[in-house]
Order: sequence, then C-alpha cells, then structure tokens
Amino acid sequence: MRPIASLCIWLGLVLFAFPAHPQLGAPLGRCGPRPVDPDWPQNHLPQPGAPTQVQKRSTVDMAKLQRDAKELAEVSASIPADVDRVNHGLLPKDVLEKLKRVEKLSKQLRNDLSR
Repeated sequence: MRPIASLCIWLGLVLFAFPAHPQLGAPLGRCGPRPVDPDWPQNHLPQPGAPTQVQKRSTVDMAKLQRDAKELAEVSASIPADVDRVNHGLLPKDVLEKLKRVEKLSKQLRNDLSR
C-alpha cells in the first residue's frame, strides 16, 4: 500500500506543477503592440545634470498670494451678512458678484500654489 500512496502523492504534485508552467507567459516588455517611438515609455532614471521637478517650478509671487488671500477672506467674511438679508426677503445686488469673486480668487490661489 505504500507504493500506491507515494504514487498518488507524486501524481498529485505533477498535476499541480504542470498547470503553473503555462501561466508564466512572456515578459511584460514583449506584450502588446510595439510603440512607434522606441523610447516610449521612458522608464529611465533621471540624468544627474537633468533638471528635476523642483527646479522647473516657477517662482510664486508671495505678495500677490497674500493680497489675494486677504481679499478672499474679506469677501467671504461679508457673505454671511448678505445671506441673513436674503433670509429676511432682501437680496443685495452684489451678493452674486461677491460669490463669483470668491470662486475666482480661490481658483486663482489654488492654481498659483499648485505650480
């Protein structure tokens, strides 16, 4: 009975090992269509003399950022009072312009800081 058990174990191992072999496949570099540009994708390390992302950043005008942030704070601070007037039935004519200005300033600040 010993030889039959060892034969079953051996057959089981062989049957589990054979399906694993075809799953290996080709290396990733050979899969799919070849790009026209031979350097695509560029998976190379940056060259020592090449500028990095930090070096490419443009300088941000800090005085302009401070002015815009201060104006954004002032305009947005005046909006709750305007909303209270709306609740009483009065619509200040500049409340919509203030909201547009808040939106414009916030987008401008976000873009300046993300450069």
